[in-house]
Amino acid sequence: MIVKMKKYTFLIFHKDYHPFLYALRELGVVHIVEKQCGTIEENSDLFGFIQKGKRFATVIKALNRIKVEHKIDDLRPENRQEDGMALLEKAEQLYVERDRTMHRKNALIKELERITPWGHFDLENLRKLERANFFIHFHITSASKFDERWRDEHNAIKINQQGSTIYFVTVTKESAPPDINAEHIKPFEGSATDLETALITLDEDIRQIDESLKTMVRDDLNTLIYKEKETGDQINWEKVALSSEAAAAEKLMLLEGFVPEEQEAATTQALQADGVYFEVTTPTLDEKPPILLKNNRFAKLFEVISNLYDRPSYNAFDLTPFFAPFYVLFFGLCVGDCGYGLIYILLSFYLAKSKDTFMKSVSKLVLWLGIGTTIVGFFSGTFFGIPLAEQTWEWLQRFKSVMMDPNQLFMIALLCGAVQLVFAMIINVITTWMRYSFWHSLNMMGWLITILGVASAVLLADKGIITVEMRTTLFYVVGSVGGFLMLFFNNPAKGLRGIPGSVGSGLFGLYSKISGLLGDILSYIRLFALGISGAVMGLVFNQLAFSFAPDVIIFKQLVIVVILLIGHALNIFLCSLSGFVHPMRLTFVEFYNNAGFEGNGKPYLPFKKTTS
Repeated sequence: MIVKMKKYTFLIFHKDYHPFLYALRELGVVHIVEKQCGTIEENSDLFGFIQKGKRFATVIKALNRIKVEHKIDDLRPENRQEDGMALLEKAEQLYVERDRTMHRKNALIKELERITPWGHFDLENLRKLERANFFIHFHITSASKFDERWRDEHNAIKINQQGSTIYFVTVTKESAPPDINAEHIKPFEGSATDLETALITLDEDIRQIDESLKTMVRDDLNTLIYKEKETGDQINWEKVALSSEAAAAEKLMLLEGFVPEEQEAATTQALQADGVYFEVTTPTLDEKPPILLKNNRFAKLFEVISNLYDRPSYNAFDLTPFFAPFYVLFFGLCVGDCGYGLIYILLSFYLAKSKDTFMKSVSKLVLWLGIGTTIVGFFSGTFFGIPLAEQTWEWLQRFKSVMMDPNQLFMIALLCGAVQLVFAMIINVITTWMRYSFWHSLNMMGWLITILGVASAVLLADKGIITVEMRTTLFYVVGSVGGFLMLFFNNPAKGLRGIPGSVGSGLFGLYSKISGLLGDILSYIRLFALGISGAVMGLVFNQLAFSFAPDVIIFKQLVIVVILLIGHALNIFLCSLSGFVHPMRLTFVEFYNNAGFEGNGKPYLPFKKTTS
């Protein structure tokens, strides 16, 4: 759910403004409303801190790559007294030197590739010949274009031939190369031996730079991260300092912010103790307070998914708790293999031991997805591609009656879609009624009455609870009531007065909604298709493993294990990808749309220090 906010308006004497900001930052609960005060470049201090923050972020990202690549874990704790800028400049200089050295190395490699076909020779001997007025010129041409007369006319000597390309030199008494139909090669920067020696030296220089960078990772990475956070605090400070409005001939400073309602009492008490003048109000519909979500432990796991789309607006509903159970079910249907579900459960235990905070938090989400996949996969009758319904294992016989065939899975997918969409409409009716008025909810209520009424009538008649005649009567009743609400309440702002003019727009809305709902429900077929395709892929890899393995003892078992491991690993990856993406698509498009989701909410970011 969305935590309710209180709006605070502060009025501070300009001489007390910065001390007040220090106190506000120590309080750490007020989300400041940032206001545009010129361009960033016009605010030189803020601009400087932002540039500094970008430099820290770039260096830390590069050092983190080294940490991951070389598995460096024994990092020293941060040294808060260290000169952060000196460390930053040191790291930047190391990377500049490394880039410069790599550029030189690449240039020498290209030069070595250019000189290699000519073999090893001493450039000093060429210079001695030049001093004696004998000039060596290097040429390249194709074998078909090489003219044997060049041997007599220009002292042409073949040095090498690679395929149809001939490498040769001419020896003349003139410094300019002879005018022949061949490509003239510019002088070399050194001999092959010299270049190879220079490359060895450059490789050693790069190795030493890399060792220095590894040392920085161990000794200074945590310090750089701390200094980056300090810079972030400075950026926040400058932004907040620029977010005030001057009043009373610039003698007073006006500042606005939001505080969670549950923090109001403590915040008010602290501000009163400091003698600050402030006013507390409830945000109006026109204002846009920040969004702070507060969900139970299960729903909170799925905030990482809902945040990929958008945060709800302040006056809307947080739909995370409502789509979370469906997401577990849909993921299980997409993967559809209880063996893969067990893999997810084991993976969650592994992630729970990770030192990375994000991975640790995601582990519980993976656990729930694994549990859902295991349960759904068992009812769909698939275990690592093995169709359980076809097995004769004694312990399995009692469970075969609950395992579903493809036709049943198809109907389950459509039923899931219908249930989620109806659930979304119920949410839409409730939220619209609460946010606006009863009149605004009547149009969607008409759809609910029709859909639920018709479905109930069909179900009751199918079970023999009511007669066919009673079912027909129910169809007419719910169709009439629902149709009236759908057709005549398309302009809720006018209430009853808007009924006469609503018929035309109601008919168009009726057509659009029916076609939209039909398309939305059919979208859920993907749950069935993906689950079946994953099961078929697993079965195919099993058959490949046992069909292609040669009938040679030990080697046969080895080939089977390799094919099974590679095949099922690939299938798990593809199933996981589809299981993550497609339920998310159904949530953000079909469910959110029918639930009347409103986004563009800004996250609650209280003004506080990120470093202690």
